Amino acid sequence: MQRDSPSRRTRHPDLYAGPAPSDRAPSWRATLTFAALPALTLAVAAFPTASAFAAASLVGAIAGAALHRRYPDAFDRAFGRALSAPADEPAGAADG
Repeated sequence: MQRDSPSRRTRHPDLYAGPAPSDRAPSWRATLTFAALPALTLAVAAFPTASAFAAASLVGAIAGAALHRRYPDAFDRAFGRALSAPADEPAGAADG
């Protein structure tokens, strides 16, 4: 029994074929994002203070989430020490 030659098993591309069509269309989220970019650019240019506030809020939220993930009980410890207990007396009350 003869073995097949490598040229029969190897698939050669057609040199004259055009580009292959894409397998699928972009997702609706990607399409919506690309469509919103011009409006977002105009909004940033029209309202620079609001854009700076939104950017700072976003960065602060991301940093806060990262810190909370690294130190989950730091918030409770810091505010547990800062807040007074209900039985605490004001300063100087024991002096009478």
